[in-house]
Amino acid sequence: MTGGGAGPAGGEPGVPPSVLRSWDQAEARLFPLVMTQPDLYQRALGAVGRLLRRLRETCPDLPALLAAHERGGDLPGEQVPGVTPALIAAAACAMRYRELVTATAAAGRLAALARARERGLPWAVVEETGSADRAPYLPYQRIEADTASGRAVIVSIEPDETLSRAVYRLDSGQIDLASGALRIGEPVGSYLEPGDLAAALRQAQRGPSGSAG
Repeated sequence: MTGGGAGPAGGEPGVPPSVLRSWDQAEARLFPLVMTQPDLYQRALGAVGRLLRRLRETCPDLPALLAAHERGGDLPGEQVPGVTPALIAAAACAMRYRELVTATAAAGRLAALARARERGLPWAVVEETGSADRAPYLPYQRIEADTASGRAVIVSIEPDETLSRAVYRLDSGQIDLASGALRIGEPVGSYLEPGDLAAALRQAQRGPSGSAG
């Protein structure tokens, strides 16, 4: 789950970090039931699923989900022995949150591709998280895609095992041009120098045929 209170791309307001933590913790508290009381876990999971279906109908975006959480009374989780209704409600909110973030990100990718096509660009940055200037101290990721086919490359910058220098990573991917969903493909490589990453990125954009697109 995305933390830090940051909303997804497209200007959606974020969910406060304290709320995200409470939702995460609710799911974490349900997991031990799998091993200790599997029947009870299945009942709890069923209750979460039924509430999730209601949230899909009543909470079409993050503001609506956060408002429902804040009102509380709109989320009467079912009675499951040994599991509080509040825990059921929080776990359902966590699942709905991930669905909304995923859908918003997908819509943002499609919008970015459409804008690039209008400008006649063969490739476009369709998603970016973090700041390259602050990497590797903060994670950074950028997704670039071919505007015609949706073929994508994912650029990531993370610290190495000593936490003293950046590692640049390149992975392949594919954006579904109908839904905007991203499928991560095979790793392309990891590099210690920005220049090596740039060269690998150009090669990946050219593809197997050796031409861009």
